[in-house]
Amino acid sequence: MIKKIDPQCLYNGNDIKIRGIAYCSNGYLLPCCWLDSPFFKKELSTLGLYDEELKLSNNETVDNIVNSKQWKTFIEIITNNYEQAPFKCKKQCGNEFT
Repeated sequence: MIKKIDPQCLYNGNDIKIRGIAYCSNGYLLPCCWLDSPFFKKELSTLGLYDEELKLSNNETVDNIVNSKQWKTFIEIITNNYEQAPFKCKKQCGNEFT
């Protein structure tokens, strides 16, 4: 079986199962609410999603955050590099556990 993720946080042009961006109580945006847990903070920090510059209060628009290098890298990983993807992304949107 080919391991892959069908990210529900990204629009794929075919359906409307998009999960909304999560605004967390610590002031950060995350790709979805499934990632909003202290259990995943270390893993997401290594991907840069908790970099201080990405805090909502440090940005004028949400677009600045979702178009950041860190978010682009995250999207690249979950769409093209299964092995480096966060565990929760693999579990919720991947085919390895189904």
